[in-house]
Amino acid sequence: MDLLSEVLRDLRLESAVLSMGEFRAPWGFEKRAIEAAPFHVVVEGHCLLEVEGGPAIDLTAGDLVVMPQGSRHALFSEQSAPRAAFKQVLEVNGIGGSWAPGKRIEKLDRLRFGDSGSLTRIVTGVFAFRDLRRNPLLEALPAVIHARGRLGRGATWLETSLNLLIDESLSGRPGFQTVAERVADIVFVQAIRDYIASIPANRTGWLRGLTDPQIARALSLVHGRPGEPWTVASLGKAVALSRTVFANRFRTLVGSSVMGYVTSWRMHLAADMITGSRKTLPKIASEVGYESEISFSKAFRRWAGVPPGQYRRRMKSLGARD
Repeated sequence: MDLLSEVLRDLRLESAVLSMGEFRAPWGFEKRAIEAAPFHVVVEGHCLLEVEGGPAIDLTAGDLVVMPQGSRHALFSEQSAPRAAFKQVLEVNGIGGSWAPGKRIEKLDRLRFGDSGSLTRIVTGVFAFRDLRRNPLLEALPAVIHARGRLGRGATWLETSLNLLIDESLSGRPGFQTVAERVADIVFVQAIRDYIASIPANRTGWLRGLTDPQIARALSLVHGRPGEPWTVASLGKAVALSRTVFANRFRTLVGSSVMGYVTSWRMHLAADMITGSRKTLPKIASEVGYESEISFSKAFRRWAGVPPGQYRRRMKSLGARD
């Protein structure tokens, strides 16, 4: 299995499609930040998207936008349009509540909002993750992914998936929730693949590393076997590159040293085990490649700023307050 498939599997995506919106200009609404990935597909017309106060992005029919980090954002017909909270849009349409973790598709809610001007139709939804632990894919993605349509139509995969998604959501047939969620999964994965394919050759980062077969293989080995006593030489040999060539190519593409990345990934895993399991520190240290608890604790403190025990207490305290 390739590394992207592995991290997508670990992300454990469950999709919740919320609404089909029909908005007449002037209109606008804002959506708060959430621990999920909101998405919108423009089915007809055009609008503007603004993410976390950044510059407005023009959207036309066939465009898909995903906010992988759940950023606060706004959609509106034009800059001068008033913007309501999305909760108000729901209330105007007699729909109570909002998205929450674990919410499944019940039906495709139809929303109408705005005035009497030009019509824009948008499918609005949320990609929800069953496991919110830190994931290298989410960390590597930008605040917004924009998959552009073509001549008022989405890319073939988007148009086909969207038609099936809407048909299933409107049908109410037995099992439609499962089908709609699986189709939405495909939309998310394809959007990620399109984004990776569009990364400029001079860009560095984890996703850029996936575009090189040998570096991607090295990343997969590190992720799959974090407890292995990896060295630059042993990883280079495993992907049929000399130590020097491998080290230079890794830094050029990924943007960090080989062992810096290995340590960072081990600490990510360790942090997840510290907060999400009852494993002892010696056990965690062994599973992420450290021979002693002392050496692990030193490495973790350099990474997190606090020792493992204090980190565990802090995370439990934050969880209790939430």
